[in-house]
Amino acid sequence: MPGQLSVVVDHLLQDLRYTARSLRRSVAFTATVVLTLGLGIGANTAMFSAIDQLMFRPFPYLRDPGRVQRVYLQFKGGGDIITETLYPYARYVDLRRWTSSFDQAAAVVDWRLAVGPSENGRELAVEGVSASFFDLFNARPTLGRFFDATEDAVPRGANVTILGYGYWQSEFGGRNVIGRTLQVGPLLTTIVGVAPKGFVGVAGGEAPAAFLPVTAMAFALNQGDAAKFAWSYHWDWISMFVRRKAGVGAAAASADLTQGFVHSWNAQRLQDAWVRPDSVAHPRAIAGALRAAGGPGAGLESSTLLWVSGVAVIVLIIACANVTNLMVARVLRRRREIAVRLALGVGRQRLVRQFLVEHALLALLGCLAGLVVAQLVTFALQSLFVREGASLGPVTDWHALTIAAAFALGAGLVTSVGPTLFALRGDLSASLRAGMREGAYRRSRTRSALLVIQSALSVVLLAGAGLFVRSLGNVRAQHLGWDPTPVLIVTPNYRGLQLDSAAHTALRARLLESAQHIPGVEHAARINGLPFGTSTYPLVVPGTYGVSLAVTKPSTGRVITVTLSGTRPAGAVLIQLPIFNTVAVSTVAGGTYNATTHTVTATSGATTVTITLAG
Repeated sequence: MPGQLSVVVDHLLQDLRYTARSLRRSVAFTATVVLTLGLGIGANTAMFSAIDQLMFRPFPYLRDPGRVQRVYLQFKGGGDIITETLYPYARYVDLRRWTSSFDQAAAVVDWRLAVGPSENGRELAVEGVSASFFDLFNARPTLGRFFDATEDAVPRGANVTILGYGYWQSEFGGRNVIGRTLQVGPLLTTIVGVAPKGFVGVAGGEAPAAFLPVTAMAFALNQGDAAKFAWSYHWDWISMFVRRKAGVGAAAASADLTQGFVHSWNAQRLQDAWVRPDSVAHPRAIAGALRAAGGPGAGLESSTLLWVSGVAVIVLIIACANVTNLMVARVLRRRREIAVRLALGVGRQRLVRQFLVEHALLALLGCLAGLVVAQLVTFALQSLFVREGASLGPVTDWHALTIAAAFALGAGLVTSVGPTLFALRGDLSASLRAGMREGAYRRSRTRSALLVIQSALSVVLLAGAGLFVRSLGNVRAQHLGWDPTPVLIVTPNYRGLQLDSAAHTALRARLLESAQHIPGVEHAARINGLPFGTSTYPLVVPGTYGVSLAVTKPSTGRVITVTLSGTRPAGAVLIQLPIFNTVAVSTVAGGTYNATTHTVTATSGATTVTITLAG
């Protein structure tokens, strides 16, 4: 057996040397094949690496990732199915109380807060988590400990923090910081631990600088209703992760969550009369993908990424067809050489092995070129699809290297089968008599078929690219009814400034007044969300009961429907939205519009006011 292995290794080394000499003599051919494979392998490596990281890859240190899932909530609203990944803390408590399919459940919120002394604080990623969160991972703190349930309690969690490993190294040089204080947003926290290297929780982008109890994070976010976050359903801010019990499938877990969600929905109805019955809203919960980009209701970025990945696969198929065609042409030119070697007694098995070695070496070189291409493609993907702080570097990511190797192996096998079979078929004596000219001019059905496949795929790819560019142009040219070019969105960050309700209102008024007096500013207004974004919220009129105002916007983005319900206050009901200052109102049904004050007055007795913006 050792002797046979030695012979096989010796033959393999001979084939490698022969292949290397042959490829060096055909520099143009080698470069064309390597660059063609590199383009196809590189594009697919970059795309599938991005999809893996953004949609499917488990988080580091996660224990038994096959049973850990994110909870998605769905319900009917305005004729559409609305999917939520953020919901109230009270909803999380309800789902824990009214489900029995899970070993662990945890609440999580990701935010950016000023970390460090107020004057030197930097805006960094911070993750608020429940004490049960760390039970989902096989992670031990580098220093100190993780916080426990007593420090993550209602009505307010303890001001303790766990440092991220990277922040600990960059800001404290790896020194012992246990017991020191650290300003995180408005909270002065005590450091109780340091997370292990590579631990990011469930952050999809930048690694968190600190981890806080979620019941303390409510106050770090400086919300006016933070004191009632535990029982109010009006603040959608946390996500929920669960680990299914052994033997419980995803479908059974979703059914259990749905039942709990229905109970929670009806509990909310006891607080808010405007919440529709569950028979109308059809609340449903799903135990789904860990990463929101891979779950139900994923955004446009995920769909675009999958579409571009399909294009990348077509590019690889075209590349393989092109390389196969080149290899067949090379075989045609080497038919007499192959016939001579067979006539001298070289076995067909040895020739097959030599062809496979040649294709494997070309695929390896193509893989190396593909990694360079993948790194270049990554720069574009980084800005389009990846959250700040994340990295897709395929050269340093073993998942990406594995993907590249798999594509290279597949491309090598696909491009080797046809030329190898083509080289070994035919009449030996005819090949010897034909000489060199036969390989140069003989027509080949195989080559013709490959050319047809290449042409067809290229036409499909070009047509799809043309339609995509045309659609993109149409979307860019679509008139929204307002010009977003001169509009700026300003988000104030109070960096820990503690204000009561009156002072907070006064400060916002001063900021708005200051903005209105900036030279060159025509209008300034406060908004709750971006124009044409999702915005459905209750507005309670002081001194009355159950009066609410719900603003919904259809997919056209030009019609605003205002629904008034409950006990109407005395006098006129005025509706004033910031968008009226920048977008002209065309028509109003159920009310009248005042262009001077930019307000809509609801008609007496009207329960619905439909406002059409100028197109």
